[in-house]
Amino acid sequence: MSNNSETYTNSPVGSGKRKSKRTYFGMVLFIIFLALTISLSVALVMAYLTPYISPSTYGSLTIVGIFAPILFVSVAVCLLIWLIAREWKVAAAVALVLVPGLFHISQFYNISFLRSSDVMPIDPKSMTFLTYNVRGFYNDDGKQRVDDFVKYVAKSDNFTERIKPADVVCFQEFALDAPGIEKIDSLFNEAFDGKYYTAQVNESENVVLKTYSRYEIINEGSIAGSRRGTSQWVDILRGADTIRVFNNHFYTMSITEDDSDDIADGKILSDGDRMMSIIDRVAHNSTVRLEHVDTLLQVIRSTPHRHVVVGDFNDTPMSYVYKSLTDNLTDSFSEQGAGFGYTYRPMWGWLRIDYILYSEGFEALNYKADSDVTLSDHLPVVSRFKVLDNTAK
Repeated sequence: MSNNSETYTNSPVGSGKRKSKRTYFGMVLFIIFLALTISLSVALVMAYLTPYISPSTYGSLTIVGIFAPILFVSVAVCLLIWLIAREWKVAAAVALVLVPGLFHISQFYNISFLRSSDVMPIDPKSMTFLTYNVRGFYNDDGKQRVDDFVKYVAKSDNFTERIKPADVVCFQEFALDAPGIEKIDSLFNEAFDGKYYTAQVNESENVVLKTYSRYEIINEGSIAGSRRGTSQWVDILRGADTIRVFNNHFYTMSITEDDSDDIADGKILSDGDRMMSIIDRVAHNSTVRLEHVDTLLQVIRSTPHRHVVVGDFNDTPMSYVYKSLTDNLTDSFSEQGAGFGYTYRPMWGWLRIDYILYSEGFEALNYKADSDVTLSDHLPVVSRFKVLDNTAK
């Protein structure tokens, strides 16, 4: 009789195979990437909260909202990596963090083929609005070139078969002492057969907010000023209808050109004092903007007419200021924008801080932030609307 014994089992071959253990290096890599994912996810959640927390309560949160698109994409990349690694539980948690961002995507990106910027026949019931921070008419070389701006504005209504200026043009940082500035007036005089209307309010010294209209301006007013943000409103008479247009330049973010370049290059990460300086400036200035917008909202809410609110807000869609304004207004980019929306050229071109918002009584037909125009640090933003009949205003 043999001393060897054999054991038989009914278990399938390979059923006892255990999941291989991670190597030491693999475990370290797992922990580092998990920490990175958690950090980015927490930052993204903070960005989601930014529109709901007043800067007067926690102003530093504003800067997190500025980076919301980058944070969302970064967390999405993390999700993809966790899925590839088959870490299903971690991936599920990361996916949950991304869900709230889906409701904000249209504020930053819209699928191009679902939107149209095609030229169309002139509709007598439509109007085109242009907003443009012209930076004093200085180009990227630091030279004031009014001629170049005139050439663009002359064809700024590029949604119709006839090339012409937009019906209402709102400028910010319009320098009255720029050489050749009279050519702007000559442009509208020629384009509108000598029947154009204009109104302006002072921003600082020789710099003004200026609004041009092919329709008669019958009333006007201003809000704030003194280098802490300026707003202008004008009532234009279009047939028997009065439309109020708000032209705005909210208080600066105080991010200099050098700051923008160093942020884009990542150099700012190695200078903690400067980084804190930027955060403090952004936090303080967001509070200043909020004070301005609180006053502006009182005027907007008391407006008896349908209205359009345009300008350089110096705030992104993930901000308390933007949410306050869009609670009762519609963003034309969200309705008719195509692709990734940005209006500020520095800092990798990811910031959308110039807007055309509108009340009931309009239907957005087109939207364009013209990225081919590199005259100012801002892009010109133009949108065409159908003026609706028998609609509450």
